[in-house]
This record gives sequence, C-alpha cells and structure tokens, in this order.
Amino acid sequence: MLVAAMTAFTFTSCEDVPEAYEIPGGGNGGGSTEMTGNGTAESPYTVEDIKKSGATGSNVFVKAYIVGFVPDKAIDEAKFTAEGCEVASNVLIAASADETSVDNVMPVQLPVGDVRNAINLKDNPANYKQEVVLCGNIEAYFGKTGLKSVVWAKLGDKEFGAKPGTEAGGDTGVAGTPKGTGTKNDPFNSVAANAEASKLAANAVSEQGYYIKGKVVSVKEAFSAQFGNASFYISDDGKADGQFLVFRSLYLGNQKWTEGQPNIAEGDEVVVYGKLTNYYGNTPETAQGTTYLVSVNGKTEGGSTGGEDKPGEDKPAGNGNIAIDGTTLTLSNPSVQAGATTVEVVPGDFYTENGTEVTTITLKDGTKIVFDANGEKNGPKYYTGANYSNIRVYKNNMITFEGHKAIAKVVFSCDVDKNKNVNCVGNETATVVIDGKTMTYTNVFKEASGGGVQLRINKIVITYAK
Repeated sequence: MLVAAMTAFTFTSCEDVPEAYEIPGGGNGGGSTEMTGNGTAESPYTVEDIKKSGATGSNVFVKAYIVGFVPDKAIDEAKFTAEGCEVASNVLIAASADETSVDNVMPVQLPVGDVRNAINLKDNPANYKQEVVLCGNIEAYFGKTGLKSVVWAKLGDKEFGAKPGTEAGGDTGVAGTPKGTGTKNDPFNSVAANAEASKLAANAVSEQGYYIKGKVVSVKEAFSAQFGNASFYISDDGKADGQFLVFRSLYLGNQKWTEGQPNIAEGDEVVVYGKLTNYYGNTPETAQGTTYLVSVNGKTEGGSTGGEDKPGEDKPAGNGNIAIDGTTLTLSNPSVQAGATTVEVVPGDFYTENGTEVTTITLKDGTKIVFDANGEKNGPKYYTGANYSNIRVYKNNMITFEGHKAIAKVVFSCDVDKNKNVNCVGNETATVVIDGKTMTYTNVFKEASGGGVQLRINKIVITYAK
C-alpha cells in the first residue's frame, strides 16, 4: 500500500532494490473499435480486439495463441520460441500463432498454482503455438497492455483453475464436510474455511475475520525470531485431505513469536483468527497481516484455555481501509472519527545518508513508526539524491504505527518512477490492520518471483482520532 515513486532522474544502482512492476491502468484508446469478441466466456476477446479498442476489465476472457515468453524484465527481450525457456511466471499471447513482433502481443502473468503449472513454456514446451483461452484482469504488464491475475485457463479440452461465473459456495474441490460459523464459540473447520474463502474474487480479502479450528497437518514455515510468524496447514484430523493454509500467522496474543516460546508442530490443536483471501482465485488461505494464533492445545497467551464469549467482548483486530489516488496512499480507521490534531513526518528530517536501513522513528508526541522487513531479504531503507529523498518499503515489508492515541488515518505522499511511469504506492494486495492505538500496514506480495510495487514515501501525515 505504501509506495512512492522516483521523480525524473535515472537511478543506476538498483541491485538491492526490487524493480517495481506496473500498476493497473493499461489500455490504448483510439483506433478501430470493431471487435470479434466481447470478453465473455461465450465470446472471448482476441488480442487484436483488446489492442484496437483499449478494452479493460476484470475476469475478462481472452482467446489467443501462446507465442513466447519474456526471460527477464524487458518486453524487448521477448523470445518467440519455447526453446531455452527458464521462466514459468509469464507467457506471450497473440492473435496469430506465427506472431514475432512485440507490438502485437500481450504479456500474461501466470500466478503460482494450477494455471501456471499447465500453461508455462518452461515445463510445457509443447504449448508453444497452441490456442488457449484465459480469464484474468486486463492490466499493464512489462509496460504494455497485458493480462494479470489469471484465475482460469483452457488448453485443448482441459481446464485449469477456477472459472468465474460458477456458483459461489459450490464444489471447492476440498474433501470433507464444512462445519462451524466462524465465530469464537463456533469456529470454522478447515473445509468451511476453504469454502468461505473460495467464494471471494481473486485476491479479495473478506470484510470480516473468522475463527478457524483444526489440527496441524504440516508446517510450511516455522516460527522464528527473525520473522515472528509461521505458515502451516490444518485439517480436522491432521491429515492432508481438506487441509487449509494458515499463512504467516502471528503468535498467541497477536504478537510476534520470540525465542524460548514453544513453536508450532504437527499434531497441535490450534484455533486461529484472521481474514480470508482467495489468492489468485485458486488458493484459499488466511490473509497476511490479519492472522494470529488464538490458542495452541487449549492454551492462550496467558496459559488459560479461553472461555465463552460475552456480549461485546469478541473484538479482535480488524482491517482498516486503503485508498489510492494517484501518488497518494491513505490508510483509514473506520471505527473512529478524525480529529484536528495531525503530525507530519518527512524522511529527510530523520535520515541523511543514502542507503540507511530504516527501523524506528519516534515522534515528539510519543508515537512510534516501526519499519520491519517481515522476513524478506530487502527491508525498508532511506534513499536520497539530487531529486529525491524517500523511504522505500519493499514486498511484504511492514510499517506499524504505535500511536500515543488512536489514529484516524495515515496519508502517504509517494514518489513516481518516471522511467517506468509507475506510481510507487505499494501493492494492490497490501493490507492494513488496526488494533487499538496500533495500525499495521503490510505491502503484501506473494508471487514466486519479482519484487512487486514498492512504497516510496516522500511524506507521512498522521491524523489522530477525536
């Protein structure tokens, strides 16, 4: 969410800086608008349709031929072959199977999962020049009008992923019987959590949080002092059938795990709380930045076994709102009213040396802004030059505002990378969680490769609640 972009200058040393990818907003106006398709499953667009009309939209169907791939970061490096392909994250499609011009192709971002496994040329070289139907969002990719967040594909007579338009709550492909209502007294089981998350659109996050109960099947990422969170699968009986992914959960009490505390293990009986997401339309899981352990083997933070809800006491941390307007990113707390007291934070007032690691900024009123790499190689840093001075927040990095009083909203003025025409305002999948006086922003990005959109912060304005 938090991203700033660079002003008009050429940044030549960026080996430690993940490249920002393009944000949505592609589409070329003008030209003929006569089309052979309308973007539906029954009448998909062709690549030519989209290029001529400047069509946009989500869950759009496109019929085309797979003609190549982009091996690195530039569309000009496109390869119109399957030979030597070492990337599984993208393919190029065109109206003709024999296309060899980058001017006539659409790059397609393949999300981790069934669609990527079936379509990519690295693992499936025979797909070269094959006709395919894809469903995704028309967005800018590699600096061109492309297709991202692909949730479904059809190659020959085989289908992969989840086709939009099927009945919500239908067959999720998960074995077992859904149980529970998602409350503290009646938590979801893994099957119910999978079913509820599968109702969401690709990458959407549920408006409310849910309690989920199960036995740990396997641990994907154990708790560590460096990261403070863990990812693991749960099910009713500790077996893989019907399992559900708990993604990057914090520890008991919604706190980071620290050395000396028991780690998560296979067979543990757990209750977790978190919002749900349907990652790229094919991976139901808890949403990062909203999830924490409520109990492990019956014990909560204080060592008790919990207890029944009382009216008005079931108030776990909730999500705030995120809004992006050009180069302005706004985080807001819907549960409070904004007051008249504000404080302005300019990075250059706290840091002067280029490349300085950013950790904690303590304001005169007692509020703290804590920056955290959140387990990623690249953590928040301050960069300065002739035409820029900003803090850069990379993929999955976190910013926590520990207010001296409740915070109503936080407004980031962000930079622009004019070389790529990208507003550096963070990833669209970013989250904000509010818990009392604390507001935590996470620049969520879960693709297997790439750095996502950075948040480059020129200025922060905090508005406190009344």
